[in-house]
Amino acid sequence: MSACALAASICAATAQSVGGDEITVTATREERQRLDVPATIDVISRQQMDERQVRDIQDVVRYTPGVSVERVTSGTDPWKNLGGFTVRGMSGNRVAITVDGARTIERITDGTRDLIDLPYMKSIEIMRGPASVLWGADALGGLVAFRTLDPQDLIRGNPRGWGARLQTSFDSFTRSIVKTAMAGVTLSPNIEAIFSLSHGTALQPTYSTARADGGSWGCPATRAIACNITDPFRAQNWNGFGKVIWRPADDHEFRLTYERYSKATITTQLYDFGVISSNWQNGNYPRLQELERQRATLSHAWTPAWGWIDAVRWNLTYSPQRRDLDSTRWQTGTGANAGQTRTVHDILNYSEKFYQSDIQFTSHFNLGPSLHTLTYGFQGDIAKTDYYRESVTTNLTTGASTTTIAGGFNFANATTVRADGYLQDEIKLIDGRWTITPGGRLATYRITPRIGAGYVVDPAAPPRELTSTRFIPQVGTIFKLTDVYSVYARYAEGFKMPTAQQLYMSLPGTSFNLVPNPNLNPESSRTWEAGFRGRYERGWFSLGVFHSTYKDFIATLQQVAGTNDYTSLNLASVVLWGVEGSAEYRVTDDLILNAGFSYQFGNQRATPTSAVTAFDAASPFNGTLGLRWFKREWNLDGEVVGRFSAPVTRVSSATYYKPGGWFVLDTFVNWKPQSNVTLRAGVQNIFDTRYFQNLGTGTTYPITPTTSQAQSNPLELQVAPGRTLKLSATADF
Repeated sequence: MSACALAASICAATAQSVGGDEITVTATREERQRLDVPATIDVISRQQMDERQVRDIQDVVRYTPGVSVERVTSGTDPWKNLGGFTVRGMSGNRVAITVDGARTIERITDGTRDLIDLPYMKSIEIMRGPASVLWGADALGGLVAFRTLDPQDLIRGNPRGWGARLQTSFDSFTRSIVKTAMAGVTLSPNIEAIFSLSHGTALQPTYSTARADGGSWGCPATRAIACNITDPFRAQNWNGFGKVIWRPADDHEFRLTYERYSKATITTQLYDFGVISSNWQNGNYPRLQELERQRATLSHAWTPAWGWIDAVRWNLTYSPQRRDLDSTRWQTGTGANAGQTRTVHDILNYSEKFYQSDIQFTSHFNLGPSLHTLTYGFQGDIAKTDYYRESVTTNLTTGASTTTIAGGFNFANATTVRADGYLQDEIKLIDGRWTITPGGRLATYRITPRIGAGYVVDPAAPPRELTSTRFIPQVGTIFKLTDVYSVYARYAEGFKMPTAQQLYMSLPGTSFNLVPNPNLNPESSRTWEAGFRGRYERGWFSLGVFHSTYKDFIATLQQVAGTNDYTSLNLASVVLWGVEGSAEYRVTDDLILNAGFSYQFGNQRATPTSAVTAFDAASPFNGTLGLRWFKREWNLDGEVVGRFSAPVTRVSSATYYKPGGWFVLDTFVNWKPQSNVTLRAGVQNIFDTRYFQNLGTGTTYPITPTTSQAQSNPLELQVAPGRTLKLSATADF
């Protein structure tokens, strides 16, 4: 048994140099050290996830300034899902999310993209700014790339030919318990495999610093539960993963990967219990949410050693993903309906099925004094989007029943076809000191509506097929001034077509109308960034600035002036710039300092002639400062991390609430009582500080709410978690 088993932090800290040498594959599609690429990449390793007790995607970016994940608390989401990633002010579907290169589900209104579990993830890479050239046009604002474990991550050269891990963990915020078992095994000299199974349970979050009286909003009498608690729920998830690697020859490697994640959350909606509307009083309201993501990928890597082509990689992926909701509200009659009882049964099923392919070629050659690494290929996918909603109202007293198809945020089903070619040349000059990396992508896009049951066609804006072709360029460069210092710069463009919901949402109503807009223009962006880096024997730093311009930025559900119509509209422009930095330094062999910060400033303009207003998703100055320590004779190590944010000072409307600044302190401890056993404990927000974490990143709340807002979505539920205890135990074999 190797004492340096998977994620054994003591051994890793001894064997590795201080950070900055993390490997990234997102910037160039080839393995490169993070500080050697002309882009800003954050790499969260398996070791970091274990040591910092990472449980979900919000935890993943807790110590990554300038990147965030919000928790949805609206009345239409009683399951309190995590929404998605916000990178440099861009959120939702403008940030591409992939698992081993495979796309994940888009987010719709009141939806979620949190269909990824973490126990078998090897690393997570976050590319800030457009990543469209190599990874697809939808990576307008950034890319979050998850990479799964390989068999050798567990086997680690063990002469027995196998390795295994058992782990259990607890998080007091949601009282979650996660149990994971995984094993890597050498089946033959040419075949390796890894298998993992994980199970988790959780309850509704506990906000220890939120106020029951609703704080500055107050808590309306119409809300049946206090404004500091959510509707109660129970969640359970299963996560299965397997990968088989076959190397029939030295120059061939085949991989077959399958994963299935499923999560069921059952809640009883209480916030509007007892409310009377149109002579019906709300009673019991159980609501079920089911999430599922599957992926099957076959990939092949071949190094033919031909004169021109050095490597060929291809993969085929099938990935169905869905979010199904099932709710039944019980109501009793009042007034004219006295003595009657009815049920309202709602279902909403949203799914996306991806068929994806990618073939990549790599060529190395010399041209005079320059060395070239040419990366080029084809990437395509077919995505079938299906939305179905049905409501059945049954009067249990009279027996009468009515069915409504396609209520709510209804939009046409669609089939989206992407077929892109890409090319990038990594050029090294002056004995490798100067690297220039130009690249381009020819992106083609076609979205075809498929009208489903109950869809109401607006005669003024009938759904129609849209196509677009766009060339997307980028160029980056990094120059090593000395063996220690380097400078880098990058220009990148991004491009994103509207989603089916943005184009085809159509629903006439009584108090408002949802109006489609098939004339939406694609969103586009241009980003410039530059920076200065240094790498020492005992540390490193990176400091950069960026400036991004977004054209035809799509704002969803905007009210058309003078009407009750809501639609999606293109804003004229969004301009965002900022400063980012990170560093790490080994003070002694047993003490390591680390720090990071981000500051963003943004403006938006609705039309070319309208006034400039603040862009609400630009985050204020925020950062982290940490100290890692080691007590090697006790097999003990830990970390203390401070997180802070300046107050929000700029919002697009004077009616929006502006949260104040904050500072919180976290600590983690790792202890190895035996060489193959690791016990971990962590306390986040040690001093139980009350603060609002994500209101400065695009989530806007009014200073003075309406009664319905305060009832269904109290501001107090946006308070960040208070003091939270985390525990875990890991055994490696």
